[in-house]
Amino acid sequence: MQLTPIEAQAIEQFAFYVTVPIFLELGDSSGLLATGTLFKVGGRSFIISARHVFDEVPDLAKLAYPENPLRGHLYTLGSFTILRPTEEHIDVAAIELKSPETIERLEANWQFLSLANVAAPSRFTRDGAFFVSGYPESLTKNDAGWTKGKLVTAFTQRLPSAPSEAEQPVISELDLFFDYSRNATSVAGNQIETPKLPGVSGASIWEILPVLGVWSPETATRVIGIQSAYVHSKYIRGKNWWAVAKVLELADHGLAEAVRAKLSEIY
Repeated sequence: MQLTPIEAQAIEQFAFYVTVPIFLELGDSSGLLATGTLFKVGGRSFIISARHVFDEVPDLAKLAYPENPLRGHLYTLGSFTILRPTEEHIDVAAIELKSPETIERLEANWQFLSLANVAAPSRFTRDGAFFVSGYPESLTKNDAGWTKGKLVTAFTQRLPSAPSEAEQPVISELDLFFDYSRNATSVAGNQIETPKLPGVSGASIWEILPVLGVWSPETATRVIGIQSAYVHSKYIRGKNWWAVAKVLELADHGLAEAVRAKLSEIY
């Protein structure tokens, strides 16, 4: 799929305000743990990310986020519940935010998506119709008390089948695989060397759709998965967004059914 430079920049800007780096406070410092995406489902506030990044965190109360997308002091999440499936292959987690102060700060400085922004992956896809936006650990730093991260967007294409070296189990209804070559095309259309992706786990995988009528990033994109693993120069692995329904079932069957109903729509 061919995007104009202006369209590509607009898409990355849209992703920028809904994609949040998740940090772990470590005494007087902090480390980037993962990437998440802000969602409102059924009037409740969530950060959707990958499950495995939280499995060995000794103190979940030390999870933190920056004040705003550009730079900012870190704040812990306050009161929250983390929903994690027991099945390891469903590598998706949902952090339900319950602190009014946290929610208000995120609403003021970031943007929450809704189920209108998600979809099942298209059966027939086009080259370059997907992208992942996340925060690589190697490009995130603390500068004079301000936490600065660099959102990286990788435009890619879906692989027709699972790579032979992919860790098992591979479940066709759940697992998505995308090309991740050593070189990629930047938003500006330049060839660049792709970064290593520690820190990007949990980022949304987006599909770019054809638009009938007025084009905008909101109408042209849908979140279709969650990044769970990668092998540099080979592939990115993700989980189909239907796995989020399985996770939200742990909190409320109504939320899960709302997700399933949205993903059953045909584009």
